[in-house]
Amino acid sequence: MTVLREYVRRHVEEEEKDWFPDVRKAMGRKALVVLGERMEEERKNAPDDPPEVPSADG
Repeated sequence: MTVLREYVRRHVEEEEKDWFPDVRKAMGRKALVVLGERMEEERKNAPDDPPEVPSADG
């Protein structure tokens, strides 16, 4: 579990340092705010247990 936790931490730090700034530059603040609001709305309808969601292959 410790190794997994460290891997996830490094991955998040890498995204925040390298990827997010590029996205901010490309999209702009207003578009990111709109996207964030949409994601919050969609979260309300998201399943609580993703493994119970039928596969697209099934």
